[in-house]
Amino acid sequence: MSLTQEQILRLGKLTSLRSREDLSVDSVLDSFDSLAKTDTTHVESVTRSGKNTLVLREDVARDAGIADALLACSPQKKAAHQIVLGGIIAWE
Repeated sequence: MSLTQEQILRLGKLTSLRSREDLSVDSVLDSFDSLAKTDTTHVESVTRSGKNTLVLREDVARDAGIADALLACSPQKKAAHQIVLGGIIAWE
């Protein structure tokens, strides 16, 4: 299968890829040829079919010990280790 320069630019627009005017058909086809020759025998296929699940890590909050130093940098009013923003946090 061969593609024209116009088809490549159109595909670039349809797929939101950044296409260059100097992009040649040969370079695109060479890229596909290179991908086709890549050995993927030991690579598991991943799809978005929902069969595969994403392994999530546990969220762990860690205190880096810099909260007070970061708050000290703010010229705004601080209370209870937070920056008080008018209309968002009411502090009496």
